[in-house]
Formats: sequence, structure tokens, C-alpha cells
Amino acid sequence: MMKKKLLVCLTMLCMLFSVVPAFAAEQRVFDYADLIDEADEEEMNLWVEDMQENWGLDLAFLTTNDTEGKSVQQYGSDFYVEQNLGLGENYDGVIFVLDMGSREGQIITCGKAIDIYTDYYIDKMWDNMVGYLSEGDYYWAFFTLYCDLDYYAGEYQEYLTNPDYISPYASAHMNKGTKLAVLLASSAVMSLVIAFIGTRMEKGKNNNVRPYTDGRAYLKEGGCHFKKNRDTFASTHTSIVPIPRDDDHHHGGRGSWGGGSSTFSGGGRSFGGGGGKF
Repeated sequence: MMKKKLLVCLTMLCMLFSVVPAFAAEQRVFDYADLIDEADEEEMNLWVEDMQENWGLDLAFLTTNDTEGKSVQQYGSDFYVEQNLGLGENYDGVIFVLDMGSREGQIITCGKAIDIYTDYYIDKMWDNMVGYLSEGDYYWAFFTLYCDLDYYAGEYQEYLTNPDYISPYASAHMNKGTKLAVLLASSAVMSLVIAFIGTRMEKGKNNNVRPYTDGRAYLKEGGCHFKKNRDTFASTHTSIVPIPRDDDHHHGGRGSWGGGSSTFSGGGRSFGGGGGKF
């Protein structure tokens, strides 16, 4: 009887230890370049849980010193597949890959994350975090990325649930013709108002002025001296507008959201994203 109980206990212990790899598979912070301390890693895991629970998106961070001869983008997508990352049948999620060897970072999206984080938003997120990466403040770079991922996921959800909602991209870029017409009309009206006010003011100043018959009365004694002429360029504003392309390499988001995503293949799946050097 004692032998049977001992055998049962040993069997249960074996089953318990066999479960350990399953927990290891839930790892989402892969700091192979040793850039993140333990406390920050614990907090980053909370970001992962937040993205999973709120938006149904997986989130992972990968740091490395060597991409084994692959591009950072390809290395990250292969890693995403090998680690079985992503949620649901479409493996929805995002992985950020930071390669210290080439000093390059890549935000890589999969599944519905391709629709949410289009090229336009990927560029904005990269611009927001690259300064921290350059300064070696990796935690704040990761935190900034997480905040942007969370924010744009919320905006996209609003876009899907409210047909009348105009995304930030649409507001800024899709109605350029209408905005230009309004701007030109407003400028014309403002110019007329300013001219009218200026004329009235000058007329008021000259109510007591009487005309001279001798033109020399208008000349200043000693002559008229011109100062050096200088053209001053007061101000300028340049707006660079990404034009969405419509070809086989783009996986478009719905309607006007973000203008579409560039995609590439990796491990039999489709991925989006972008990044650059830091």
C-alpha cells in the first residue's frame, strides 16, 4: 500500500515538472542582450497582460546582439513563429526586436495588428521611441512603444464601432481638398478685413491734411536714403503626406484608417511593421 502511494506521489511530481515548460512558453520578454533589469522586466510583463486582455493582442520584446546573418525584420518574424507567439487563429500580436549588433530596431506586426498599426502609425511610434534608444534609455523606449500601441488600438476600436468616427489619419490627410478650400476662403476674408481696417485708420489720420501744390514740400531735407534691401522669409510650414499605395505588397486597413500596411512573409505567415537605425 505504501509503495502504491509513493508511486502515485512520484507520478504527480513528474506531471508537475512536465508542466514547467508550458509556463516557460508564456515568456514574452526575451532579453538576450541583457539590457533590462529584473524589476523592469516584471513591469513589462504587466504591459503584455494589458495588451492581451484589453485588445486581444500579444506583445513581446526581443533584444539580441546577433541576428545570425538575417535582417532584423526577418530574424524577428522567424522568432515570432518559432516561439509560437500571437493570439487566436491569425496569431494577432506585435514583437519589438532590438539588435545591438547593427543598432537597429524593428516593430513587427502579425494578424489584426497589421490592420491596426499601419505604416503611418508605425512611423509615428518609431519616431517617438528612437530618441530614447539612441540615448541608451531602453526602458523608456519600450514604455513609449507600449503606450502608443495601447493608444492606437483604442483609436482603431473606436473607428470600428463608430461609423462616423474620423481617425487621426483621416482628419489630417484624407480631407486635404476640403481643408485647403476652407483655408483659402478664410485667408481671403481675413485679407479683406485687414485691408478695410487699415484703410479706415489711415483715412482717420489724414482728416486734417491739406494738399500741397509744391511737390518739394514732400521731400525730406537732406534727401532720401534707402537702406539695404533685404527679403525676409517670415515663416514656412511643410507637410509631408504619405500616399497609400494599392499593390500586392500592401495589406490595407479598413476605410481611411492609416492608409495601409506594407507586408512581408516569414515562416509561412504575413507580417507588417517597420523601424530603423538608432
